[in-house]
Amino acid sequence: MYNNQSFQNRKHICNNCGIYGHMFYKCKKPIMSFGIITFRKHPETNQIQYLMIRRKDTLGFVDFLRGKYNPHNDFHLANIIKEMTQSEIQNILTMNYIDLWNQLWNKTNESYDRKNMEKFNYIVQHKKHIFDNVSGWEEPEWGFPKGRRNARENDFDCSIREFEEETGYNSKDLIMIKNIGFFEETFTGSNMKSYRHKYYLCQSNYEKTIDETKYQKSEIGNLKWFTFEECLAKIRFYNYEKRRMLCKINNIISNK
Repeated sequence: MYNNQSFQNRKHICNNCGIYGHMFYKCKKPIMSFGIITFRKHPETNQIQYLMIRRKDTLGFVDFLRGKYNPHNDFHLANIIKEMTQSEIQNILTMNYIDLWNQLWNKTNESYDRKNMEKFNYIVQHKKHIFDNVSGWEEPEWGFPKGRRNARENDFDCSIREFEEETGYNSKDLIMIKNIGFFEETFTGSNMKSYRHKYYLCQSNYEKTIDETKYQKSEIGNLKWFTFEECLAKIRFYNYEKRRMLCKINNIISNK
């Protein structure tokens, strides 16, 4: 005899891990993202360059405005604030929540959760000391194009879609590097949740990637091609997994 609950579970597929039987919010796997790491070679110097994108806002700033924290957990709050830029910290201390929320989404009158605004006001009014002695970063995090799966989307299709959306480049111009599998970074975020980022390695045509202005302005703050050494300088010191992953990729490409 069929169990109705079991039947209902088989109908659901998790957008995170891709396994049937549960929804995203009940998934016990690390939070997954899929992306593309692409490189090109300078036609004159033959120097290898990697494509990196910079977020418009830091992860800590976004989590703070979205209320993704316990207002009574000062340790967690401090970790979130340490990810922010100098300007983000200054804006939190001088601007109101609604204006910051609209600025985050590049919209006016964007709907928001009143509970998140109340948490924001509580922190600014009663826990401003947590912001003391936090110098802040000069710019948001640099990384590689990536994102989360849509419903019933496979890993590779998600990677391609996110690459095109975030960079503005045509994925048809990518040359997939075959027979090496994929590369990944697994880590624990400042929110104490586990994350796993999976990347496919591709090569880009230099002439077709000269324009660095087509990126998605709503979420991306900048897009640049960097040498290996420049990439390492852009990656924040605590992103050990990202640095280790790029070193592995660069060794493979350099020895081809």
